[in-house]
Amino acid sequence: MTDDREKAAYQRLEAAVEEVCRLEGYQGVLTEWVVIAASQRFDEEGDGITQVGTLLPSGGGAIPHHRVMGLLDFVQTRLRAVAAADDN
Repeated sequence: MTDDREKAAYQRLEAAVEEVCRLEGYQGVLTEWVVIAASQRFDEEGDGITQVGTLLPSGGGAIPHHRVMGLLDFVQTRLRAVAAADDN
């Protein structure tokens, strides 16, 4: 964590993730989370640039890479199943 503002922002983000999970009916203790974010901008020549990143608890490092990758793979598998079902 680079400074107090960043630490406070990550604390607010985690509180927001916990609140949304409760509103969505999640039960139990939130153990891990990943937020995927994408932004679009244009450079000086007008070319589009997309930036994609992940936000992790405390700015990362709290969850090992293999756990994050497993979590993302699990969600991706579930999304693929939903998409396949929608095609039928």
